[in-house]
Formats: sequence, C-alpha cells, structure tokens
Amino acid sequence: ASIADTLWAENQDLVSQFLNNDFINFCGRGSDEVCLPLYRKYYVQDYFYLVDYVKYKAHRLITIPTGELSALRNEADSVSRDAKYTITANEPYVKDLHGRAEDLAKGNRSIAELAYGNVFQNAASYENWYNLHVISIPCIYGWTRLTQQLMNNPSTRNAFLNANEAVWKNGIDTGTPGRVGEWTSLFRTAMRLEIALFVSAFEK
Repeated sequence: ASIADTLWAENQDLVSQFLNNDFINFCGRGSDEVCLPLYRKYYVQDYFYLVDYVKYKAHRLITIPTGELSALRNEADSVSRDAKYTITANEPYVKDLHGRAEDLAKGNRSIAELAYGNVFQNAASYENWYNLHVISIPCIYGWTRLTQQLMNNPSTRNAFLNANEAVWKNGIDTGTPGRVGEWTSLFRTAMRLEIALFVSAFEK
C-alpha cells in the first residue's frame, strides 16, 4: 500500500470527520443561491493555501542534496507549473462560482489558513523533502476520496462536483518512504487543518 493509503487507513477518527464535514455535505445538496456564497468564502482560503503551497515548494528546493541536479530541475519545473495554476485560480472563481476576481486579492486569511501557512513554513526548514507529500495527502488524496463519496450519493448535485473537477483530478506522490509512523503526526496535523478550513466557511 502507498503511504497515503496507509495513513488514511490508520487514522479513521480524523478521516471520518473529514469525509462527513458539514460544509461539503451541505453544499453538495443545497441550492446555488445558498451554497455559492459559502463556497466562494472557502475558495478564497483555498487560494491562500495554493500561494503558501507554491512558496513552500520553492523554499524546499534548498533541501535537495548537492549533486542531484536532475531532481532539482524537476522540482523547479513543478514549482513553475503550480505557480501558473495559482495565477489562474481566479478563472473558476469567477466563471463557476460567480465571484469577483478582486475578492482573491483583497480577502483575509482565516485563522485556520494562517495555521496551515505556519505548518508549511515550519516544514520548509526540515531536511526531508517528503514532508510536502505528507502534508498534501489530506488536500489532494483526501479530496479525491471525498468526491468519490459525493458521487456515490444520489442527493449530490452535479453542478457542485463540476465546479471542483480540476482540483479533484490531481494526483499525489505515492512513493513509500521509511516507516509510516514517522509521518503520522504531520498527516494528522494537516487533516485537522483541512477540517478547520471547512468549519471556517460557516464563520461570520
């Protein structure tokens, strides 16, 4: 099993909270009139997450061992692709969620997103480059599991899934490093932060 599969299976207490969060279940079934404002609020925080993600990956380049220029080139290319994706994040926000592009520039970070950004900054100083993949499991792998659950529920509106199709098509590195136990704490921290981002969408 991959590291993502194993961590997912061994932390079902947080997995259950993640998959059954009120925000996604509400938006997956509710009307656009009620749900789009909530999802726009969540999307702004997700945009800030993407910015932090790109900055973290760029900072992480210095941890690649000396002499591994091929790995450095590949990682630098990855940073460039993610930066381009983040720059165009306003397109689905405006087209699919009927938001205003300036909302992303003028929005404020929630406490949950600030905490997420702090985790990225701290992890960037670690020597082990694999931390990024562990932190990303809830966001990428987890959302894939979440959309599978939504698609299997007949009460889920297709419009909600379509608005997130690009995000849910992402994959995740499934290499298996060392011992899973080394990554459990980081995985659980990222899971708690993902759940907190869902909760923040309902905050006034």
